[in-house]
Amino acid sequence: MLILRSLSLTFLGLLAGFAAAAQTAAPAAGPQPTTVLSWVVWWLAGVVLLMAIMTGASVTSAAQRRYEAQQADITFSTADASEAPAAPAAPRAAVAEAVPTQVATQEEVYA
Repeated sequence: MLILRSLSLTFLGLLAGFAAAAQTAAPAAGPQPTTVLSWVVWWLAGVVLLMAIMTGASVTSAAQRRYEAQQADITFSTADASEAPAAPAAPRAAVAEAVPTQVATQEEVYA
């Protein structure tokens, strides 16, 4: 995703630069080429700003959910400890992870 975004922004920057270099100095009727180019540049800037805001909101939301989950875990652990004395809890790293098992499947080989 990061590479796609970088390439997209690079392409749009080059496109805007080539469009600016291709402008003629002769006045024409209707909107001037620099006006149209500025509309395109402002529109692209708006899209980039919108992408930045959405990314920031997503990161903030994920961080907030993780923080709330950690706080709930701490509160839950504290409430359990005050109710009844129990054996010390195992550290998170000591929790047994699921070990993948090998399953023999029959696959067709196309040559």
